[in-house]
Amino acid sequence: MISNNTQQIGTSTPVEVRKVASNAPFVWLSKGLEDLKRAKVPSLVYGFIFALIGLGLILLAKSNPVWSAAFISAFMLIGPFIAIGLYELSRQIEEGEKPCLLDSIKTVKNNLFNLGMFVVVLGFILMLWLRVAALIAGVFFNDVELITQGWSVLFSGGRSIEFLMFFTVFGFFIAQIAFSISVVSIPMLLHRKVDVITAITTSLRVVLKNPIPMLIWASFIVVLINLGFLLAFIGLAITLPIIGHASWHAYRDLVGDE
Repeated sequence: MISNNTQQIGTSTPVEVRKVASNAPFVWLSKGLEDLKRAKVPSLVYGFIFALIGLGLILLAKSNPVWSAAFISAFMLIGPFIAIGLYELSRQIEEGEKPCLLDSIKTVKNNLFNLGMFVVVLGFILMLWLRVAALIAGVFFNDVELITQGWSVLFSGGRSIEFLMFFTVFGFFIAQIAFSISVVSIPMLLHRKVDVITAITTSLRVVLKNPIPMLIWASFIVVLINLGFLLAFIGLAITLPIIGHASWHAYRDLVGDE
């Protein structure tokens, strides 16, 4: 059962936020998989681009395990934006249109300014996280250790437990901020002519109104992205399109029609 909560935020159009059942994320994933099957070619094109981006980030920081871990975390932060074309493909399917890769790219221009502003916000959070990760690493290790000993330095010696604890706690805090402001923001900015403040505040209200479903949904995203990384990055070509399509259905369930 879905209950409604309507509030006027930064726009003349009331924004309706719905409360969903705890099992809603399972439904979103199921619908995301169906969309992947129906838009197989364009979805997999996006998926392989994601995989190449992820591989490039790791190769860029392969000599420093802390930077590798930070870049993997950063990949999750920017995920909502790089999946932008997948939201449009799901919208096309919902409207009974034929999924088209070119049209999914063109859709960015519909609300370009506010999408750009949201990218600035995500970019700030990303830079903040990379800086924090560097500071934490600098407290516990030096560059020579990280480069010469690689990943083994993170799991040996008395400093490793403290480092992993600080890295995880700060990473979780920043990821929580990014997730909370973006869970429905990008699909909403694509689907409606709303400003970035309206999108972000609506996303925050969604999280506050649905803490359990959002916790489950965030866990699914983390698991699927990490599974994609573990499967030699090629797995991202499948897992990220599923997440992207499912995120569209999450938005449609959580935010009411205009």
